[in-house]
Amino acid sequence: MNGEQCTVDSWGLIETNKDSSVENRLEKIYKETLAILKKLTPDVFVYEKIFFATNAKTVIAVGQAQGVMLLAAARSKLPVTSYAPGTIKKLITGNGRAKKKEVQQAIRKILGNQVKSKAHKKTHFDNAADALAIALTHAITLSRRESDISVLKTVMKEGEKNV
Repeated sequence: MNGEQCTVDSWGLIETNKDSSVENRLEKIYKETLAILKKLTPDVFVYEKIFFATNAKTVIAVGQAQGVMLLAAARSKLPVTSYAPGTIKKLITGNGRAKKKEVQQAIRKILGNQVKSKAHKKTHFDNAADALAIALTHAITLSRRESDISVLKTVMKEGEKNV
């Protein structure tokens, strides 16, 4: 983030065939995650914590996918950070209990044309919006920390002058 301006270098999805076996789907997620990390060379791997799920099958599948992505991050020697869903929603929309559509609308408003859906891929953005929200949450959090550190350094310098 540069001030309040945020630029999206790349975004997308790792899509698997729902008819493939679990192990093949996880292998694809792992390999594609490794390839993305190698190509884009990020400074950190950020993901959303699993907070609550009513469907055990879904939470297990999400946990498995997160596991192979975390393995890819570890193999790439990346630090890992995670955020709770409510934190992401609060930072992106101002409401920690925002609905999925509200998060998507906020992401479109913040990032504008940088996140235009691909032709004939109606759900592409809908599904990628969560990842963009997580990335933006991390950028905002880092920006705030840097601002806090800058303020603290200024206060310390002023304090030294008064001693």
